[in-house]
Amino acid sequence: MDAASDGAGDEPRGPDVMGTDAIGVIELELIKLVRHLETFGRRSSLYVRVDRAGYLVMRMLDELGPVTANALARSLRLDSSTVTRQITALESQGFVERCANPADGRSSTIVLTPQGRQSMRDVEAERRRHIEALVSGWEDAGQVDLGIALTRLNNALVESVLPR
Repeated sequence: MDAASDGAGDEPRGPDVMGTDAIGVIELELIKLVRHLETFGRRSSLYVRVDRAGYLVMRMLDELGPVTANALARSLRLDSSTVTRQITALESQGFVERCANPADGRSSTIVLTPQGRQSMRDVEAERRRHIEALVSGWEDAGQVDLGIALTRLNNALVESVLPR
């Protein structure tokens, strides 16, 4: 695909959300967003120490506190085996550790180590700097509106995949 056909060389245009095809605009902008995020991830040094999936696991552990692997998998809405692999990788890097579960001695809880928390904070700070630079020219209300819209979209995605 050349620059002319994918819009890479064109001047940015605002979406025609006031037009008759708002869903078409959303569909196109979402796929472009995914492509841009993938490109950004490949060109960035953000995930040198921990990959994107591991970073999300660490953010959830920071939010939830000590939790079993199964509870973490439920929170992430992922299969337990997938989360177990991520935990194992993070554990080998010293970012998380398994501790005896005080409520059930047959299982363990997963906790962030101080090194893991620092690595997570470093990635978070760098991500925030990049995002802040992207929206620095926006009014505060536009930034708030984007946060609200992304939260609503993520919630709708969760509900569409896993009905209550």
